[in-house]
Amino acid sequence: MSHGRTRRLATLAATVALLTGGCSGVLEVSNEQDILDQNLDNPDAVLPIMNGVIGDYALAYANAIDIVGLFGQELQHTGSFPTWREVETGIGTRPSGTGDQMYQNVSRAIWVADTAAVRFRKILPDPEKRFELASVLMWGGFAHFLLADNFCALTFHGGAPVTPKNGYERAKAAFDDAVTVATAANRVDVLRGALGGRARVKLMLGDYAGARTDARLVPQGFRLQALYGNNTRENNAVATNTTTLIRREAGVHPRFYNDAQFKVDPRTSFRDKGDTAKGPDPIRKFVEQLKYPARDTPIPVFTWQEARLIEAEAELQLGNPGAAVTLINQVRAAAGLAAYSGAATAAAVRAQLIFERQAELWLQAHSLVDWRRFTLTFATQPRDQCFEIGQLEFDTNPNLR
Repeated sequence: MSHGRTRRLATLAATVALLTGGCSGVLEVSNEQDILDQNLDNPDAVLPIMNGVIGDYALAYANAIDIVGLFGQELQHTGSFPTWREVETGIGTRPSGTGDQMYQNVSRAIWVADTAAVRFRKILPDPEKRFELASVLMWGGFAHFLLADNFCALTFHGGAPVTPKNGYERAKAAFDDAVTVATAANRVDVLRGALGGRARVKLMLGDYAGARTDARLVPQGFRLQALYGNNTRENNAVATNTTTLIRREAGVHPRFYNDAQFKVDPRTSFRDKGDTAKGPDPIRKFVEQLKYPARDTPIPVFTWQEARLIEAEAELQLGNPGAAVTLINQVRAAAGLAAYSGAATAAAVRAQLIFERQAELWLQAHSLVDWRRFTLTFATQPRDQCFEIGQLEFDTNPNLR
């Protein structure tokens, strides 16, 4: 574990101790010291380590939403970051500064989750019944998605490159474990998050019946979120880069603000002040997304609405377009929208499902994988279909030379 990370854990552990241990010694000061790896083999370190796993995922997720949003044409660059303009044009090849940053952020989130799971199984009493273990397994599964959905090849813990399919299989193994442990721990919240993640991964692997079964177990009202705060590392980076009061580095892409359906859909909420509104780039029109208005706005990771859309896609793949329409209408009703009244043919329902995913999962890092899965064509189609492995990983991993 890196020195920087162990220092952060030490700070968090001290905060927890201060909140729970009374006032004795509050004014005492000692020099900051590095925490050795073996010092973390202690039950007292479990809570800060778990919180670190959750925090690293949240950081990676918000960053991925910005970059995938540009690449998948949910956002357009209106600011001064040259690498963002490059990504927006569909360039995912090395060297890409933004692609490299995303790769490193997600790889760190995977590493801390995987190593936390190993450590918890070593130091916790009866670990297979502990929600802390279930939690880090679940968040690790979602971190695997960010690599598998968006990169052409992947590495794990400095190993050899593998395919995205292998990344999905690793995610499934993490969710399988999380489901088992959360069930034993009687933690319904973690269980439902893990079932949702497993439904998503089964969908990606073509196990439509299995995806439907897991998605059905996620009840209406469920919502798993990444949480953010007001210090720099904890910021919701989507809000930080796409709002008028903070920074107008990117705005809503024209394919959304020029589309009549998205204009009236509350799930794709934005503010269009007309052609005179610009970002730091004085040429491009800036349209502000309103889904994440502040630095501490939470971001959905998995919701019951996504579960219904997974079910709908599974039903469609299994030859049941009528059942898919019923599920789609549950999602639309929750957003206050009229029921779908179009044709019940497989092709028409598929087109509606694609629209529902674009609206419901807007700015949640799904656009690139859906563009690729459904072979969509946008007004300005991205040239590349995925990002290459990050430059730093390429330079330092001997398996890539």
